[in-house]
Formats: sequence, C-alpha cells, structure tokens
Amino acid sequence: MLSRPAVQHRSNGFTLVEVMLVMLLIGLLATTVVMNFSGESREERLEKEAERFQQLFQFVAETAMLKQQEWGLYVLPDRYGFLYYDNKEGKWAEANEPAGLRQYKLPHDIALKLELEGLPGEETNLLSQLDWQLADDDKQSDEDSKVPVLPQVFVLSSGEISPFQLLLTESSDLTPLYSAVSTDFAIPLTRTPVSAELP
Repeated sequence: MLSRPAVQHRSNGFTLVEVMLVMLLIGLLATTVVMNFSGESREERLEKEAERFQQLFQFVAETAMLKQQEWGLYVLPDRYGFLYYDNKEGKWAEANEPAGLRQYKLPHDIALKLELEGLPGEETNLLSQLDWQLADDDKQSDEDSKVPVLPQVFVLSSGEISPFQLLLTESSDLTPLYSAVSTDFAIPLTRTPVSAELP
C-alpha cells in the first residue's frame, strides 16, 4: 500500500512577525495623517508669517504713493499694525480697511523685534528729521494701549520709507528660528531665509 505524503498542518492564526508588520504599517499611516492635520513645520510657519508681513507692507507702500497719503507701521512684541495720517482730523488713525490691514496678532510662539537704529543711511534719512508734534489730548495715557499714537516706521507718499529691520523669532523648540524683513529706503523689502542663526 502506498503511503500518503505527510500533510502539513498550519494553524489559522497570524504569526508574530505578521502582526508586528501590520502594527508598523498602521503606525506609519497614523503618523502621516497626524502630520497632515498638524499643518506646517516650524520653518514653513515662520516663512509664511514673514511673507505675509512683506506683502502687507508692499501693499501699504503702494497705497501711500497712489493715494498721496502718509502711512506708518507700529510693532509690538506679539503683533503689528498700520496707521495712516488723517488730514481732516490732523492725527494718525488706525487702518481698518481693507480688513487685512487691521492689527494682526502673531501665533504665541512667534515674536517680533523692530530695529530702527544702526542701519545703513540712518544719518541721511529725511524721516529722522521730521518732528511729529502730539497734542496734549493725543498723548498716550495707558502704557498698555495696543495701538500707539505714532508709527515707528514711516511710509511717505513720496515712496520713502524709514529704514528698519523686523526680526521674526519662532521659539516653540529649544533651537529658535529667525527670519528678517528689512528695507533701506524704499520697496521692495528684502527677506532672509528661515535659519537657526541670527541674520
């Protein structure tokens, strides 16, 4: 009688290697989904904020020349905004139109620092010679006021801009990231790439 070949018995379950491989794939897919939902990287967020500021400032400078109106920029550690000189009222007013020019608060881990002194051409800058007088009722009574009476950077209808450098710092991690937007006297502004080193 012929003997039957030995039948291999295989259990119906999964091996440990198969289970671990499936777990690894699920983990990779979950990481991809979380990365997509969490949005941009630190570098991308800082780059986006610097680009937003650059585009808004460009718009303000062009508006000042087209409308023959004086504009200005003010910067606080966590926000910035624009002012325009209201000829009827004889004082600086906060820009609310279009909506993009309203005061903008940055995300909590991005800070601003405005540098006005020590830049090239500071001595020959005509804007430094202007004397903006404040009436007594215009003086800021509240030091915590979020909208200054005068801008820190002037954007004149002639196209001249007071030289400045705005440093944006992203500090959500141990290593801060930096990007700077600056100009000497006119648009376009120059923007440094995002870096871990100060510009």
